[in-house]
Amino acid sequence: MAIKQALAVKAMEAAADGKIVAASLSEVTNGWVALVINAAGKKLVCVTQGECPLSSMWAVESSCEQEGLHVDIMPLNANNAAVIRRFIKWAAPSACGTKGTSIGFSDWLGAAGGCVAPLFAKKQVKPVLAEYSAADSALLKRNFLEAVDAATWGVLETGYKEGYGANAEGLQSEEDIVKALLYGYSMIGLDCSDKINLQIEKMSDAEVEQRYNDFPQEFRDAMRGSYLEANFQVGSEVIHFEPEQLRRIVLEYGEAIMYAQFIYNSYLKNTPWEIDFELLVAKEGKLLSPQEHYLIANELQRNGIKFAALGLNALEEGQMLEETLPVHAAIADTFGYRLSFLQADLALSDLGAAAKILKGKVHFKLSSVLWLAAWETLFSAAPELAQQMREYAGLPATDTLVPQTETGRAYALSYKTLLAPEAGNFAGQIKDVLAAEQAAYGERISVLVSNYLRTL
Repeated sequence: MAIKQALAVKAMEAAADGKIVAASLSEVTNGWVALVINAAGKKLVCVTQGECPLSSMWAVESSCEQEGLHVDIMPLNANNAAVIRRFIKWAAPSACGTKGTSIGFSDWLGAAGGCVAPLFAKKQVKPVLAEYSAADSALLKRNFLEAVDAATWGVLETGYKEGYGANAEGLQSEEDIVKALLYGYSMIGLDCSDKINLQIEKMSDAEVEQRYNDFPQEFRDAMRGSYLEANFQVGSEVIHFEPEQLRRIVLEYGEAIMYAQFIYNSYLKNTPWEIDFELLVAKEGKLLSPQEHYLIANELQRNGIKFAALGLNALEEGQMLEETLPVHAAIADTFGYRLSFLQADLALSDLGAAAKILKGKVHFKLSSVLWLAAWETLFSAAPELAQQMREYAGLPATDTLVPQTETGRAYALSYKTLLAPEAGNFAGQIKDVLAAEQAAYGERISVLVSNYLRTL
C-alpha cells in the first residue's frame, strides 16, 4: 500500500524538525523524497515503507522511525544528487536535440540555486543550467560534478519539471569526456580548436599545394570530385569551392574532423541515452568561412557522425554574424543541426533576431548573466566588498551593467581574475553575501534573464 502524501510530509517534518519544500516532494517506489529546511539548513529526506531501491544507495546522516515509517535524513552531497538524478527523472538533465531554442548559463559560484529554471516555465525555450567548461574547471578548481549537482539541487527545490540540459563544454581530453558522461551531462562539447592548423594561413599557395600533394592521389581525386565539380545549394545561398581554397581547408581542418570522428565513435555513438554532441571549432583570430563550415559538416555527416550543434564564438565572430549568419544558418539547416553561440550575452543584444534567421534552432550561451547579477547584488548589498573587487580587478566604477558594452564585458570577464585561487577569498565572501541576499540576487537574475527571453 502506497504511503499517503500527507502522512509522508508529516513524518519528514517531524523527523528532520523542519519545514518541507513542497515543490521538491516526489514519489518513489514505496516512499517519498523531498527537501526539508531546518535550523541546520537544507536536508534531503526520504520516507519509506517496505522495500525501496533508493534505501541502499543514499549516503545517510541519520535515520529514525516515525509514524510507523522509516525516515532517512541526508546531506546534499554528490552521492545523493546522483541518486536523485537516477530515480527522479525530471531532476536529471536531458538532451536538447536539434529542433528548438535553448539558453545556457554558467553558475561559476554555484550560488544561483533554483533562481533560473522557474523563469522558463511555460516558455518554448529550454534552459541549460550547467554550462561548464574545462577551462573554467581548471581556473576555479571546481569540477564538473559540482556544477551538475548544483543544477540538480536547484531543479529539485523548485520542482521544475519541464526539462533542462547540462553541457560539459570545451572538452579536449578523453578523460574529461568520460567523466562528463558518468556525471550525467546531457551535452558534450568537444573543443577541436587545438587541432586546427592556423599555420596553413601563413603559407604561400605553392607551399600549400606541395603539402597537399603529399596526400594519396586517390584521396585528392575524391576531394576534387566531392567539392570542385559542383556548386552546393543551401537555402537561397550557393557554396562554391576554388581549388586553392579547398586545399587550405583540408590541411587546416583535416585533423579536427578526424579527431571529432574518433571521439564520437569511441564514446558517443552507442550511449544508451540521448546525448547532444556539440562541436566547437571556434579559434581566436579565426573566422569560420561558409566553405569551411560546409566541408566540416559534409565530411562528418557522410562518415556517420551525428552532432547536435556547431559552436561559434559570437564575441570574436561578431562581424561574421552580421554579414554571413544567413548562409551559416542555411548550412546548419541543410545538415540538420543547430548553431551554438559562445558569449552570446556579450555580443548579441537581440537574441530574437538571430533566432528568427536560424528558424528557432539555436543555442545561446549566456555565460556571464549570473556573474553580472552577482555584481549588481554586491553593488547594493556589500558596496565595500564590491569596491575591493573593483580595485583588485582594475575595473571602472559603475552601478548598472549592460553586457554588450565595453564596461559590461570587462565586468563579465572579471571572474577569471576574482575567482582564481590566487585572488584570495573573494569567492567565499561573494557566496556569503548572495546567500544572505538570495531574494535580491534572484531578482537581479530574473530581470537580466527576462530581458533576453522577451526578445525570443
